[in-house]
This record gives sequence, C-alpha cells and structure tokens, in this order.
Amino acid sequence: MMTEIRIVSRGGQGGVTGAKMLAYAGHLDGKFVQAIPKYGAERKGAPIFADVRISDEHVKTHAPVITENTHSWIVLEPSLVQTIPLKKLSPGTLIIVNSQAFPESLKSDEKLKIGKVDAVKIARECGLIKSGTEMVSTTMLGAWVKATSLVSLDSLKEAVKHQFGEGALTDANIRSIELAFSQFEFKE
Repeated sequence: MMTEIRIVSRGGQGGVTGAKMLAYAGHLDGKFVQAIPKYGAERKGAPIFADVRISDEHVKTHAPVITENTHSWIVLEPSLVQTIPLKKLSPGTLIIVNSQAFPESLKSDEKLKIGKVDAVKIARECGLIKSGTEMVSTTMLGAWVKATSLVSLDSLKEAVKHQFGEGALTDANIRSIELAFSQFEFKE
C-alpha cells in the first residue's frame, strides 16, 4: 500500500525539512519513500507544499501527489487550511492542523478525519523558535505518527537525529514530537 502525504506550510516554517525527515523515518522502517518539495522562487512566508510517499512497494511515480489520492494533509498554520481543495478529497482523508481549536471550516465535514495539536504552544515550550517564528514541523510529524502509526515514533526520532545531529536542537525537537504525540486529538 502506498500512502501519500502533503505538508502545507509557509516558507521558513520547516515544511520541506519535515517532509525529508518523514520520508527518512519511513526508510528506517523498511519502506520505500519519496519526498518532493513543490515550490518556486517563494520567499519566507509564502505557501509551500511538500509531498511524501511511503510505500510497501517500490515507488514508480516521481510526480507531485494528486489531491484526490492524498491520504494525509499536515497543515503547519491554520490559515493554510483554505489552500486545501476540500471538495476534491476522498472520504477518510486525514487533515491535521496546528491549532488550539478545530478550524470552523472543517467542523461540519463528516467525510474527513480531522485532528489537531497546538504545535505553536509545544514549540514555544521546547524552545523551537527561530527568528521569532515557532518551528512546528517536527511537532506536527509527532501528531501525524500518533494519528496514523504508518511510521514508528522511534524512527521519526532517529530521522530528527539524522537531520540535526546530536545536541540541544535535536533534544528539543524530540521532546516536541513526544508532546505532540501525547496531546494530539481527533474531532469527534
């Protein structure tokens, strides 16, 4: 089975790095993976999409994910929910939003699986702030692992170590993953 994930972020929030770490975590779990950033000359703050494929079999396509096939949307900023073409999504599609509350635009949609975690609060608590911006990508990946179990928590932590090396930054990111894993919740 192949799972396609789209990370929606703003330039500078770590969405592309998050996609690479998620793909690497899948690789560590023995899966076939792909991470495909989709951006041009955008600057810090512009919307960025990064796609990830995790599969039990060799991934033959190298194109961006197709909206209708996307299993999961990981949204690093609540205002970016509006970039998701909700009417095109298949029933059961997972949307995880960095938010204190479930976004109004998603509350009434019964065909989708909606989850949230307050990644900004967690990033602040863990000291993951760069140039005044909370770095929430690893936090959101922790929530995604909790929601799906498609990669292991241990592999995600190892992917963070691979990305950042040893030290305080890695420790803070791993702590944020653990907090998101424990604080993630689905809409009832």
